[in-house]
Amino acid sequence: YQNKTMKDFVAMVIGLPSVSGSKPVEEDLKAKIEAITQKPVVGVSVAWDFAEHEESVTKAIDEVVSTLDPDPDKLPVPATNPVRTKFLNTERALLGLPDPNSDSSVNSEPDEESDPIDSIMMNLRSSPRAFVVFPTQEIMEDSVRLVNASRDGREGFEYEGVEGITLEMIEAEPDTVQWVNFGHSSPREKVFKLAAGFGIIGLACLFWAIVF
Repeated sequence: YQNKTMKDFVAMVIGLPSVSGSKPVEEDLKAKIEAITQKPVVGVSVAWDFAEHEESVTKAIDEVVSTLDPDPDKLPVPATNPVRTKFLNTERALLGLPDPNSDSSVNSEPDEESDPIDSIMMNLRSSPRAFVVFPTQEIMEDSVRLVNASRDGREGFEYEGVEGITLEMIEAEPDTVQWVNFGHSSPREKVFKLAAGFGIIGLACLFWAIVF
């Protein structure tokens, strides 16, 4: 197991329909894949399209992480002479720094205009991709083969009326993916962005050649 990494236990579902976050998509996919392969599945994680709510979702994730892994107890602020204290208070006021003697557990009033995170999550839509975690690499490879095997002349499986959903082994490690952008662009949009990028580079080179 020295050379095994997280991606060796994961396969990617390709071709999912756009499904509301109010539906138990992960549980449905887990049950369907286990029924097809007769192999155990640890869990399924759908790549939800949260680009429009990135700030709210990221904030909610940070709050959960901070609750599970709280900051260590703060050390008491060392005593300082009156002159030094005056300088420190002036510096905090100018730079907007927090007062270490204040109770940091008191949060500011929440933004009443922002949507509750539960409502946001329920209204998210799934992207065409999801990730399935298996107990071992061998089970993952067998499951990919079994799911993609042709049945009744068709590859893959059906979900929410969409046929041809398949599994694919992945190459990228999770920490190398910009998740907010994952699966958000259609092939047409990707081609357009690529052409636009080359166009901008060409215009920059032309500008440089003419001006300089």
